[in-house]
Amino acid sequence: MDPPVVQYIQRDGHALAYQVVGGGALDVVWLFEINMHLDLMWTDPQIHYLMERGSTFARTAYFQQRGLGLSEPVDHLPTLEEQADDIVAVMDAIGMREAMLVGVASASGAVALVAARSPERVTGVVLIQPFAERLIGGDHVPDGWTATERDQFVAAWRAATESWGSGATVPLWDPLEDSPFNRRLMAMLERNSAAPAVARAHMEWIFRLDYSDILPSIQCPARVVLVSGSPVPATASRYVATHIPRGTFHLLPPAPPGASLGEAWKPIIDHVEQVATGGHPTPDAGQFVASVLFTDVVGSTEMLARIGDAAYRELRATHERQVRDAVENAGGRLLNVAGDGTFSIFDGPAAAVRCARTVVDDACTLGLEVRAGVHTGQVERNGPDVSGMTVHVGARIGSAAGAGEVLVSRTVRDLVVGSGLRFADVGERELKGVPGRWPLYSLTDADHAPRTVPRLAPKLSMIDQAVLRTAKRAPQALRALVGVAYARQRKLSR
Repeated sequence: MDPPVVQYIQRDGHALAYQVVGGGALDVVWLFEINMHLDLMWTDPQIHYLMERGSTFARTAYFQQRGLGLSEPVDHLPTLEEQADDIVAVMDAIGMREAMLVGVASASGAVALVAARSPERVTGVVLIQPFAERLIGGDHVPDGWTATERDQFVAAWRAATESWGSGATVPLWDPLEDSPFNRRLMAMLERNSAAPAVARAHMEWIFRLDYSDILPSIQCPARVVLVSGSPVPATASRYVATHIPRGTFHLLPPAPPGASLGEAWKPIIDHVEQVATGGHPTPDAGQFVASVLFTDVVGSTEMLARIGDAAYRELRATHERQVRDAVENAGGRLLNVAGDGTFSIFDGPAAAVRCARTVVDDACTLGLEVRAGVHTGQVERNGPDVSGMTVHVGARIGSAAGAGEVLVSRTVRDLVVGSGLRFADVGERELKGVPGRWPLYSLTDADHAPRTVPRLAPKLSMIDQAVLRTAKRAPQALRALVGVAYARQRKLSR
């Protein structure tokens, strides 16, 4: 899905930005951390998948606190009560009578306050990386912390705000995710979410915030989720869970080596879905039926050798733009471009087949020959991508097609009956690595006949050959002759 449109509501004369995805009977509201920019989160494929997944089980709203990111700047840090009021205001604007609330790190306090004072509006709570007691300015070390842990945590966040915009907050979430890739993404999120002075003021406010007294008043089911490598001690987050009557504490497994920020968040989304739906995600929750389209340029190596690297690079870029435009206009989604091939996904096979013919025909205008394969079956979401045997079969069908041909499986042919698309039986084929023999069909209807690019060079007359030799040896002379001919033509036409 495309990123949702940003909407605004007025809060004390300042516009507060939020997004909504999905629909259905269940509602979920996320209050993001200071560095989680609404628009830019969607630019990372893995995070995009997770935010899109929120739409699969509920109508889901996302927003940051007032004054951050896409919202208008404010002249003061919103109090905990103002942030809680904003959550309810967003719910009212969307038409959510009740919702499950998710608070990320420093946003946990506002979520807890809404749940405590408006129990009729809250069906459940998930608090991610929370700590409830003040870290500085108190007369004792907060429960769950040692003095050393507290001092190191405060010093690390202060240092991160001093280098705000560098991605230094990544290891303060999970040291296992501290990689150059993740730091580059986080640096962008930081810079666009808050100015350095705002970030520093926000963290100093968090260090002094204490909402521990309201935890016993939260009566809905609540989960406290902590990343296993978090600098927040497990005992500090467990303190939050134990003080909520129906609270439970969940320590997540370590992130896989090299995981992106989005990949590491997948277990968190699982917990959110479980609380929202009142159960556990089914093992096949990410499976669905789709039509896959694979295209590939035929003879690309020969073309590259003939026209050279620079010209072929421009030609391939133009072809990729054509493919993207054709797929989007047909209602599909381009998932991958690798080398000279593309992989796209569609809801239905007819749209995929027609798009395949458009791609092949458009490539002809560039002097390229393209083959295409379409198959329909069950696929499985794999982050922003999809996987499964259907994908492999579709790729093999595409490889079996000839230049200018759109080849489809019998499943596709049978599903598009009545669409006006016509096919010729090309017999059974063995598809590399796929068991059995597969009946395949070539698109042959009159309006979508396979086209090929002529390979024979046109025959030139002796005069044409002479002009061509002149163009190669003395292009300036040829341009002069053309100029003289053009002037003469203008004179005769008067």
